[in-house]
Amino acid sequence: MNHEHETHHEDESTPQLHPRIWVGSLADYNAGRLLGDWLDAAADPSDLRAAVDRILAGSHEPDAEEWGIFDYDDFGAYQVGEYDSLDQVANVARGIAEHGPAFAAWAEIHDGNPDMLAQFDDCFIGTYDSPADWAREVLVGSGIEETLDREVPADLRAYIQFDYDGFARDLQLSGDVHIENAPDGKVWLFRVI
Repeated sequence: MNHEHETHHEDESTPQLHPRIWVGSLADYNAGRLLGDWLDAAADPSDLRAAVDRILAGSHEPDAEEWGIFDYDDFGAYQVGEYDSLDQVANVARGIAEHGPAFAAWAEIHDGNPDMLAQFDDCFIGTYDSPADWAREVLVGSGIEETLDREVPADLRAYIQFDYDGFARDLQLSGDVHIENAPDGKVWLFRVI
C-alpha cells in the first residue's frame, strides 16, 4: 500500500500536555510520612535524577535511597509505573509534550519501548474524524468514485457506495495500519512497520 501522498492531520484543538510525576521517598512512605514532589517529567533524565536525589536528601530516614513514582499527570493514555526508569518516563514525556495525546497512545501501545518511540514520526499517519475519512483520503486519485459515477446508471448511483469503513478495517486486519480511538471521538492512525 502506497502512503506517500498522505499528510499528517493534526487536530488544532488538541490540548497541550505538560507531563509530570510525583516522586516520593520509599523509606519515608514506609515510615508513615509522605516526602516527595511534583517534577516536570519532560526534563532531561539527568535533571530528573538530580531532583530525585534532592528529594531523598531531604529525608530524615537514614536509609532513604529508594524512590517511587506515586502519581502522574498529563500522560494521556500512557500509564506510568511506580518503578519505571527515569529515562523511560522522560523519553515518553518529551514525546507527549512535543506531539500530544497521539504520542501517549503510541507509547502505551508499545509499552514505552524506546525503539518504537523513535519511530513515531515515521508511523503516525494522523488524526481523522473516522477511519472512513482516512480511507477516502488514501483513495483520492484512485478513480473509484469517478468509475462508479461513469459505470453505474444515474438512477442507481445513490445506492452504490464504496465501503470506506470496510477498506480501513481490512487494512487494519491485514496489519498495514493500526487505528486507535482518541478520547474526543476521533481516531489516530499509525502505519505498522
